[in-house]
Amino acid sequence: MMQTAMQMFDPEPAKGPRDQIAALPVRLREDGELEVLLVTSRETRRWIIPKGWPMNGLDDHDAAGVEAREEAGVKGKLLAEPVGRYAYWQRGRVETRLLQVDVFLLRVEKALKTWKEKDQRERRWFSIVDAADHVQEADLGQLFLRLPGHEPARRFLVLDGKRARKAARDGRPSAGGSGPG
Repeated sequence: MMQTAMQMFDPEPAKGPRDQIAALPVRLREDGELEVLLVTSRETRRWIIPKGWPMNGLDDHDAAGVEAREEAGVKGKLLAEPVGRYAYWQRGRVETRLLQVDVFLLRVEKALKTWKEKDQRERRWFSIVDAADHVQEADLGQLFLRLPGHEPARRFLVLDGKRARKAARDGRPSAGGSGPG
């Protein structure tokens, strides 16, 4: 029996080989809401996260940081372990192949005014729900939606910190919960 791409999807990063690496740029707004930065692909103009191939001499999370600077013009702190994995079909001139992408969380600390691919891509901040709706890869959208409940990501982003407590105290839902009650 043949497996579909969705059946082969592994939501957890594997210890074995991967095809590509990606950065998932995020920021926490003052009201405690989590936002995701998406960029458009160069050719099809679809909304994606910055991704590329592993780089010799760099750890995968550092290579993901290079992709984020070049494609989205952002810098920040990277979580060294992947927060998930998604699969997508890459169309080439001769063949189409299934690639798996390990995703590394990037807490954005600086947005650059100029960067390598500025004239080739658009970048835009989205709520995690809107970001999930804008990407074509359902597995990637699900990764966005699971992010607030992912414990290493919560600690890394300090979702349980001062801003999240303030949002809860003010009666607003934070990225990690539904507020008081």
